[in-house]
Amino acid sequence: MPGTAVGLFMIDFVARPFARIFEKWPEFMIILLLILYGCVGYSVIKSAFLADQRT
Repeated sequence: MPGTAVGLFMIDFVARPFARIFEKWPEFMIILLLILYGCVGYSVIKSAFLADQRT
């Protein structure tokens, strides 16, 4: 699929300049990933379980 390949290339092209920063500060990268995955997890739980509890 060309769409997926182009998307992966763009992510790699955008993230490459920040890779050296993440190598120097691994704690910052882990905290950033925890915040990002926490937001995604909260939105998934909110849409899956809390949507039918609203009145």
